[in-house]
Amino acid sequence: MKKAFYNGILASLVSIILNFTFKVITANVILKSSLTLYFTTIDIFTLTLLILVGFRSSMVVTFAQIKNPQMIVNIFRGVLIFIVLTVWAFIIPFLKHKMGVDIHYWYLVATVLGMSLSIYYSNIIAMYRLYGIINFVTFLEPLVALFWFCIAYFIFHQDGIRPLFIATIMSTFIVSFYIYKMSKKHFPAVSLKRPILDDNAIKFIKNSVISTVEFGSGIVLLYVAVLIMIKYFSTDELGDFQVVTKPIFSYMVMLFVFPIFRFVLPELSKLIHEKKFEEINSLKNWILRYAFIVSGIFIVVSMLFSSELIGLLFPQEYINASLMVKHLSFFFIFLILNSYQISFIKASGAFLSAMLIRLFGIVSLIVIFFIIYNFYSKNVISVIVALVSSYLIMFGISFIVEKKILRELKHSHKIEN
Repeated sequence: MKKAFYNGILASLVSIILNFTFKVITANVILKSSLTLYFTTIDIFTLTLLILVGFRSSMVVTFAQIKNPQMIVNIFRGVLIFIVLTVWAFIIPFLKHKMGVDIHYWYLVATVLGMSLSIYYSNIIAMYRLYGIINFVTFLEPLVALFWFCIAYFIFHQDGIRPLFIATIMSTFIVSFYIYKMSKKHFPAVSLKRPILDDNAIKFIKNSVISTVEFGSGIVLLYVAVLIMIKYFSTDELGDFQVVTKPIFSYMVMLFVFPIFRFVLPELSKLIHEKKFEEINSLKNWILRYAFIVSGIFIVVSMLFSSELIGLLFPQEYINASLMVKHLSFFFIFLILNSYQISFIKASGAFLSAMLIRLFGIVSLIVIFFIIYNFYSKNVISVIVALVSSYLIMFGISFIVEKKILRELKHSHKIEN
């Protein structure tokens, strides 16, 4: 698992470079209006399909506990079909007739189908803990998208928004086909059957819905900070956060936090189910060392070089963003540790607790910002302080919940023996 974890960081780094290359090339050859419309469309599809991504944690934990892929996969298939039909009926007409996405109807249908299949197979390989395939797919999708965009635009001379959608459709279908072919070597295909809604199935559905809300809350937290900046601060200060600080923070999360949910959560699910407490403790100690090393390097680089690096990569008017980055770097360790804690809590089956912790983080961000803004300082750094404080509060609550769950698990294990 640790080897796959480090390989995952490398795969994520390659994926970021490929995605950035894709954005640079498209920004130079596609009209800004068309590019904006494309990314907005993909964002809308992604948010609509969020419930499918939220199923992943629940699938991983349920499979570790009951080893019933028939029930898990068929319920997930039913939800996937329902979501795809809903998008087809409501979202695609909205994009065509309200937003004015000037592309043939079937391009949008194929995009939704491709994205849904990609999420479906990604969740399946996460459930079976096929780490090698997960890492390969991480950079395969942006690589294939870049390849097909170049084919469509430079060789077949497709114009407007078309080559962008061709790249998305081809990359998602190719990735889905690759996962399908590779996964057949590791587990048998699950036949399509109507699932029996017993207690395990109902619990799985409930946990999946809660996990979706929890996953979405983590994303919403960052956008709440954006909305606060839009309302209370200038366009320049918002630009510092949107153009520089948020992308740097997002890349750090993608590189060093997402692998925890991708690899550590499935491993914790297995270890908790097997009551291997020594291995759980060893895994936590490893995460602690990892968190101190990563956050320590982030702090040193931010304090010594953030102003120079931002000045080198961005226009001079964004230089004030370095102060935001410095504040974020000191609290990044709590984000990493909280990701482990949330993974442990979810791996134990306490999905509701994980969701409530995330929601409390959002409330904390808002409350702390208004306290600082109204009683101490109206500086834009108040938003950053409120953001990092929310992560610190979530860490504190998660620490208590994690300890409580671990005590209960050890107590139940003693009773069983």
